[in-house]
Amino acid sequence: MKPELTHHPVMVNEVLSYLKPKSSEIYVDCTFGQGGYSKKILENIKCKILAIDRDHESQKYAKNLKKKYAQNFILNIDKFSNLEKILRKNNIYKINGIILDLGISNTQLNDPARGFSFQYDGPLDMRMCKNETTNTAFSIINEFDKNQLSDIFYYYGEEKNSKKIANKIIEFRKKKKITTTTDLVNLIKQVNTYKKKHPATRVFQALRIFVNDELNELDITLKKSLIFLKKNSKIITVAFHSLEDRVIKSFFLDNKDILKIITKKPLYPSYQETKINPRARSARMRVAEVI
Repeated sequence: MKPELTHHPVMVNEVLSYLKPKSSEIYVDCTFGQGGYSKKILENIKCKILAIDRDHESQKYAKNLKKKYAQNFILNIDKFSNLEKILRKNNIYKINGIILDLGISNTQLNDPARGFSFQYDGPLDMRMCKNETTNTAFSIINEFDKNQLSDIFYYYGEEKNSKKIANKIIEFRKKKKITTTTDLVNLIKQVNTYKKKHPATRVFQALRIFVNDELNELDITLKKSLIFLKKNSKIITVAFHSLEDRVIKSFFLDNKDILKIITKKPLYPSYQETKINPRARSARMRVAEVI
């Protein structure tokens, strides 16, 4: 059966209730994807949305929004860490709010050709943008040494069997290259026998984060946002694992002199939402306001 390529924006109603968008104001949607947040905002308020996504595939999801909201919607294909460059290019010097829905979209995850998922057979790629000349998961798995692999799995995936899995990979590489997601999953399964979680979950997460430099991208973007956010504007983040959440929490605490933390503890999706979209279960939302 062909995997579904529809992405469901997580906690979209909660995002809107905290953002409180107003007409004529400017908001940045740092992770456009299929446009769930941008679409919901523009349907409710006649404001301006500057959307960012590093994946060229997002352009096809932006077509209808561009037609319907030609004066109020702009999509930029770029890394959100280039926030300053993107805003200046669009002659925007102050914004009223910023949204970061982190992690990976269902569109990317469910496309076997992207190599993000351990559930489908595909090439070991994992780049958020296929045009970027960065390491792919293939080059990392086949070229990095044992210690490098172990460190990636442990630090970015919190994988307790990181050394054993790295050893398995190195041994297998002596015979032939590891070319597909299935090849890698089968090697991991020789080490991990988790019952509640898929054996390859943490390794695939680690590779994706490393390939796309996700934690560094997030940290840079949060810091740059403070240059452009007006007084009383909101930073809204939706994270999907503890490493992202840690970066956000630290950033909010480190900037308590200019940020009021609205969510003392992260907010989680409703039971109803997780029933409709099981992948929302790991989402945690944090909000801060510029004072």
